[in-house]
Amino acid sequence: MNIRHLLGFHLVFCLLFFTSCEKEETPTITPNPSTETPPTATETPFLQEEGDFRIGYYNVENFFDTIDDPNNEKDDEFLPNAAKEWTMERYQAKITNIGLVMQGIEFPVLMAFSEVENKTVLEDLVDSELLKNEDYGIVHFNSPDFRGIDNALIFKKAAFSVLSSEAIEVSLPQSVSQFSTTRDILLVKGTYEGEILYIYVNHWPSRSGGVAETTLKREYAASILRQEIDDLLENEPFANIIAIGDFNDEPTNVSMTQVLEANTSSPTSADNQLYNYSTVITDPNVGSYFFDGWQMIDQAVVSGQLLDDTGKMKVVGYNVYNDPMVLFDHPTDGPRPDRTYGGDQYFGGFSDHLAIYLEVKNL
Repeated sequence: MNIRHLLGFHLVFCLLFFTSCEKEETPTITPNPSTETPPTATETPFLQEEGDFRIGYYNVENFFDTIDDPNNEKDDEFLPNAAKEWTMERYQAKITNIGLVMQGIEFPVLMAFSEVENKTVLEDLVDSELLKNEDYGIVHFNSPDFRGIDNALIFKKAAFSVLSSEAIEVSLPQSVSQFSTTRDILLVKGTYEGEILYIYVNHWPSRSGGVAETTLKREYAASILRQEIDDLLENEPFANIIAIGDFNDEPTNVSMTQVLEANTSSPTSADNQLYNYSTVITDPNVGSYFFDGWQMIDQAVVSGQLLDDTGKMKVVGYNVYNDPMVLFDHPTDGPRPDRTYGGDQYFGGFSDHLAIYLEVKNL
């Protein structure tokens, strides 16, 4: 379904109200590191042979600096004198925590992020003690999102060469949302071992206000991404495509299966369809986000060309980084993401999301 198909949704749209409302959850206790090891993600072994590499993604939960941006009043809560008391010490702890996650997944060649305020925080991250020797480059554009949070990608300059990059605008029509701005989709085209990759970094509109009430926002974002991919495939039918990010929907939701047309089954041969590789995880106790149970809203969608042995690279694994370090034990729910804040209460954790990553073999 492309953007033209979605117009039918808008013509018949009427706002629905449900008693349930999925808003960002606030922990009710002070998190502590988990002592229980969560279920493993995938069982696919990853042989670290020459040329094999990883592509990661992490919604880092409000990665703001401590400096006031006069053009963005929404960053005022992340200042030293604000209720959150976002000090330099806490900012540096956040950078260290993100670095620990990247170290835990062995410093991927490509690492995508959501909820970063600006390029400055990315520069501080790649120059930090844990990352400085990895020599990461940065791809970032300022987004029109009303909170000022952006998508970004960092890459190992010795392994990946950026050929081009752009921010794809997702401007929501009034029939879908009273707020027209949301995060851009970041597109990065580059080469690894001479093979071209197209990486789309996503952070679709949230479920705040209710799943049903916000579903058309995500379906519209999905239609924009689908149209962009269709345009690419028209010229390059067997392009190596990876769409990764926080889609704020699960793999079986309409936005993913019908609008984006991301298949949940594996291809039998190389083709130009899209496949949701996060569906290899079937354990309900494994997810990237926790709200009334584990959800897999952070996902990786790949083109069929990357799932076949006929190309030069192949996606062979998908994992959620659920090391006990990034979790805390809830008294009734068990291990959950150890987040940085709950409202204005500082927990000092990592993020309200868990990082995900793909294993890619060089054939």
